[in-house]
Amino acid sequence: MKLRIWTILYFSFCFWGETIAQKYTFQDSLRGAFHENRSNNDLLHYHLKIKVDPVTRFISGFNKITCKSISASRTIQVDLVQSFDILQINTENGPAKWKRSGNSVEVTLPFLPKKDEKFWVQIFYQGHPHPASNAPWEGGFVWEKDKDGLPWIGVACEGEGSSLWFPSKDHPADEADSVLLQYEVPRNLTAVGNGQFLKKETVSDSTVLFTYKVTYPINHYNITFNAGFYKTWTDTMVLPEKGQILKMSFFALTEAFDEAKNQWKQAKTVIKEFSKLFGDYPFIKDGYKLVHTPYLGMEHQSCIAYGDKFENNAFDFDFILLHETGHEWWGNQISASDHADMWIHESFCTYSEALFVEKIYGKEKSIAYLLLQKKKIKNRSPIQGPKDVYFNAWKDSDMYYKGTWLLHSLRQVVDNDSLWFAWLHSFRDQFGMKPISTKQVVEYSSTFFRINLNAFFNQYLHQTEWPQLQIRQGNVEGKSVLEYRWNCKETDFLYPVDILINQKKERITPTSNWTKIEIPNSSIIAPFDAGMLIDWKNIK
Repeated sequence: MKLRIWTILYFSFCFWGETIAQKYTFQDSLRGAFHENRSNNDLLHYHLKIKVDPVTRFISGFNKITCKSISASRTIQVDLVQSFDILQINTENGPAKWKRSGNSVEVTLPFLPKKDEKFWVQIFYQGHPHPASNAPWEGGFVWEKDKDGLPWIGVACEGEGSSLWFPSKDHPADEADSVLLQYEVPRNLTAVGNGQFLKKETVSDSTVLFTYKVTYPINHYNITFNAGFYKTWTDTMVLPEKGQILKMSFFALTEAFDEAKNQWKQAKTVIKEFSKLFGDYPFIKDGYKLVHTPYLGMEHQSCIAYGDKFENNAFDFDFILLHETGHEWWGNQISASDHADMWIHESFCTYSEALFVEKIYGKEKSIAYLLLQKKKIKNRSPIQGPKDVYFNAWKDSDMYYKGTWLLHSLRQVVDNDSLWFAWLHSFRDQFGMKPISTKQVVEYSSTFFRINLNAFFNQYLHQTEWPQLQIRQGNVEGKSVLEYRWNCKETDFLYPVDILINQKKERITPTSNWTKIEIPNSSIIAPFDAGMLIDWKNIK
């Protein structure tokens, strides 16, 4: 069965204050859509085995991909960037044929799988992986050296995807249920991957092989490789919800060992507080790792990358440790099903920072933290991206900071913190370990809160501007009155908002039409800064 022919797509975005046409190509659709050659099978397992040579910066090995057939088809799509050569593709019934289309590969099986039949393809490949120009934002392999001149290697590919360094079904809608990772490296290095460490074996006089097992579903960009001359230690902690024991492992360069051992003590507090907020740490069987990396950080599942300065911020916590650990819940356990929905990862995780501050230091400090984030909102483009095409959502930071204020604004609309925190906690049971869409988030939230939230999410996700609250004051028949309304593209935006009347918080419910209320003479009306993300316009 041939790949569907996808037309060139165009989308409009507001960028730097101007609306421009964004062009997407056949390759973007091929890479970004969950089309027939992807949806005809269910990804079950990866067995990735590679040799990494730091001298030549060369990778060679294979990925054995196990799937279950959903519909009768001889063809499936895998993805691998063109800088790698495919040497052969095997199946249990002999070699498969393949042909490339850019960074995607159409594999033709030598048999027709029956419905629900398990099958595997083993792809042997080699080449030089793309070097990162500015990891983690512009991803790839990072080849550095420690102070002793020994190799220090990492990979970050959140924007680019796993096909940047190994053959995979590189789409967020289908995650591998489990993964076996085997990394061969020079014998003086330690290779670190996701999941449980199984064993270290001698391969030759010069190399050793490290094996790790991931026992939970994992999104593709979270599969990781690290190597360095690490000094390691372990610890444990008791999780607050069910009293389970979490194994913790730490990998730091020798030169940073003392700093890391002191700074990373915070991990226990972070995991404890997030477990209270969102449910116990999601990947308890695979444990929790912090790995010293030659780039700032990444949320690799059960194997957090940390490359910051071992310093606390002005709110007395380590930002990278907190943020990337927060992704274990938001992004790793709760994952988006399309590139367009990646705001789910970043918005919820960024808001978890403010919730951590609130739990540790109180509501006032949390509001101060949120107001700092608010200053970083740029309103260049919608934080909901176009569906069914590949694009790098991390070029714009609004899905972090505007996203966190979307959630904070929703909290003000709900106006019931018991219900609000129950909603956050409930995501684990409702959506844990399976990719979800924006539509599912909106529908579930509307049902949970018993509020139609379509217009709310549409305004904050699909529009660049914030909803504008227009107010005007005047006198009618000798009485002082306040009039107000919402002015925004979503005409059904009918949500309550708090304002200050004479420095006292009051709740009003504007509509798209002017609403009039009586207020005391000479009243001073002002926005409630800790409330919703809105523009405020006083009409004379």
